[in-house]
Amino acid sequence: MRLLVLLTAFFCWASVYAADLAAEKFNVSEFQKTIEAKIQKRTLSNGLRVIAMRQTSSPTIACYLKIGVGSANEPFDQSGTAHFLEHLLFKGTPTMGTTNYKDEKVYLEQIEADGERIDSLERTLLNPLLTADERAKIAARMKVLENRLERWQKSAQKFVISEEDSQAYSLAGQMGYNAYTTTDVTNYQIKLPAHRLEMWAELESNRFLDPVLREFYPERKVIKEERRMRYDSRPTSLLYELFLKTAFGMSPYGKPVIGFEKSMHRLRLKETREFFDTNYVPSRMVIAIVGDIEFEKTFAIMEKYFGRIKARRTPEFPPTVYEPQKGRRIAYLEAKNSPAMITGWARPSVLHPDDRAFEVLARLLGDGQTSRLVNRLVIRDKLTGDVKVGSSTPGDKLDTQFTIFADVFDAASYAAIEKGIAEELDRLKNEGPSAEELQKIKNRYIAELVHTLQQNAGLADTLSYYDLIMQDYRKMFSAIEEVEQVDAAKIKALVAKYFTETQNTTVYLKPTGK
Repeated sequence: MRLLVLLTAFFCWASVYAADLAAEKFNVSEFQKTIEAKIQKRTLSNGLRVIAMRQTSSPTIACYLKIGVGSANEPFDQSGTAHFLEHLLFKGTPTMGTTNYKDEKVYLEQIEADGERIDSLERTLLNPLLTADERAKIAARMKVLENRLERWQKSAQKFVISEEDSQAYSLAGQMGYNAYTTTDVTNYQIKLPAHRLEMWAELESNRFLDPVLREFYPERKVIKEERRMRYDSRPTSLLYELFLKTAFGMSPYGKPVIGFEKSMHRLRLKETREFFDTNYVPSRMVIAIVGDIEFEKTFAIMEKYFGRIKARRTPEFPPTVYEPQKGRRIAYLEAKNSPAMITGWARPSVLHPDDRAFEVLARLLGDGQTSRLVNRLVIRDKLTGDVKVGSSTPGDKLDTQFTIFADVFDAASYAAIEKGIAEELDRLKNEGPSAEELQKIKNRYIAELVHTLQQNAGLADTLSYYDLIMQDYRKMFSAIEEVEQVDAAKIKALVAKYFTETQNTTVYLKPTGK
């Protein structure tokens, strides 16, 4: 999917280069020259990177701000913190989201003090050596504190203006105001009229300059409910979580972005604030602004507002690393659900030279009815209702997994499905794909690009992603050439090298009674 987003962004100027689309080779160097003339990049005094691209087709701008922090940056006992912070950073600042911060702050301090006491006592209860009398005393103390906390929260709530930033942006004509968190990044995005750039810069810089993590404890309940809806009530999501645990163990990718159910209610305000202070540093932030802009004015506005964020030391990454597999890993999940399975093979990060071949392979196996696994398992053998193939699961910046998800009709077919997958991989390893098959995939990339994401938002998303994860937005220009260079020999070598039993992890959903 990364290549799809990238190439889609390339062809925002498809009408200019329509003749080239029909050619087998796309002139990347000429294209790059044309696009580079529209882009300027600056690094602010605090290390924050800004990429600006001038597009005057409409009087609008797309603003994407990415931070190189996601669930992979969390310690395991704080799983879910990055996603939780994404929620909390919409709660405002001393000047946004409150009618009177000076009076509200009195109650916020009491909320934090009693909330920390409750969380500390709750963790104390985890000690298996506590006596029954000790547990009873702690529970009684927690009840008193919880009642008091509720009173503080009701008093503080009187000052809260919910979603004031969203209201301000709506009045300014926003579209697509949103955020997302992945294993690798947290992203904040919006589309606005071009003359609202300074407004955006002021509001967004304030979000990272001086956030107020108000409504912390009510919001903690909100993300628990989100977890219940997205994971706990969906066995296939729990199967995915089991796959992460099995494939990655205690390495950074071994946990879901939303966090573990058993630890989410133990996320603490003090630790969450420390996580923000440690990881949300300017040197790990990239802003991409695409639209009807003037370069010097744009960079001056960015420095004026985002330059206020203090430069801080680059954070350490969690020390636990992914251990290479030494044998096949298998796990089962029992649930009231139709059968499903996920199988994957260990692969290096997207910075590795083999990355583009993995993306082409994913298309060969699972893109459309003519792809090998869909044609065999869904259409011909009728063993699965659907097959999805991911070239890098769950993230990009670390060693990851090439995955195949199958929605299975009958659990008794698991062996037959695995046999089908193995045989198709063996065919690719021994024979390779045909030249026609490869060209069809490469053409399909371009065909999809003409119809999707031909707007400023797709460009801003791609530019910020490449500069953050790939370390230079210019690397996006080599994507088409790299895909064109993937031939049958490359696919054969890739399958032989990575798709071995010792590097495989497979998890199965075992249906229980309805």
